[in-house]
Amino acid sequence: MGITQRILVANFSKETVIRKIGRLVSTLLMGTLPDVCLPAVSLEPYPGAQVVESRIDEKIESRLIILGALKKINNILQPKFFEYVSGTQSSTTYYIPVERRIDKIVEFYRDQLSSSARILFKCEGRGCGSSNYWANTVFTTPLLYGPEQYQNYTIARDLATNDYIAIYVGQRGTKKIYVHVQVTSTVENKSKFTKGSLADSLDSHGKFVIPTRDFLFESDLIADIVEFMRLNEQLKLTLVSHDTLQKGESVEDGMRRTLRHSESVRSRLVDAGIGKERIQAFGVGPLSPLDEGQASRLELLVID
Repeated sequence: MGITQRILVANFSKETVIRKIGRLVSTLLMGTLPDVCLPAVSLEPYPGAQVVESRIDEKIESRLIILGALKKINNILQPKFFEYVSGTQSSTTYYIPVERRIDKIVEFYRDQLSSSARILFKCEGRGCGSSNYWANTVFTTPLLYGPEQYQNYTIARDLATNDYIAIYVGQRGTKKIYVHVQVTSTVENKSKFTKGSLADSLDSHGKFVIPTRDFLFESDLIADIVEFMRLNEQLKLTLVSHDTLQKGESVEDGMRRTLRHSESVRSRLVDAGIGKERIQAFGVGPLSPLDEGQASRLELLVID
């Protein structure tokens, strides 16, 4: 059984639980079932932890998954590696009054993840970057802000459900420690990518399209792209990221956001040994829609 299948009611406020139960009963009385199984923060909380806040966002939309430390790129603070997936999201923020050592708390949560999840990235202290950015921009939870040397971030993927589980531990200047657990539940749990399909498509058609929800940024996918490029030493690759506009986003904002996405993939390939001159990255936001198929996608294009 996957982590996100073990729902712990203790992680939610009483009002939230009552509201969700009432909505489910009303739905069942009308003879229909919910279209989406909502994500649920399901890790066992640290002993003595006190729930400060719980949130559930039922809307299916593009969600940012941070897979690398925060860096300044072109004077803009952003994750070095990241991905967008389509899905719903829930989170719980805890205050830990009985512990003063962050490492013990981190170990407690990682021990739970080790049994049924794969850790994709982790960082600690100043290696994670700006605490202010994590607290106010990534998680929109100001309570998490504190000295950068006292922070820890872990992102994992549940092996059974494919849900992403992010855990951020931060200690404020007052020495109070807070834990933020966020679960992003993806719409589709299984990637359609195969090694053969990528090579065949690039060889035959000069392009390969990966729906954003399927590009899980796993090392085997990056490795297969790298292998293909090494077998074709003269090949140059163009990465073009597409996505529909997010709420309140302008076309220009969407283009910049998708550019950051393709640049993130490019950085991962360069780090794996592919020369910078062989890879270009572009983001076109909503400017190249599809009549059919996945609007949110990463296109790999062969340049002769």
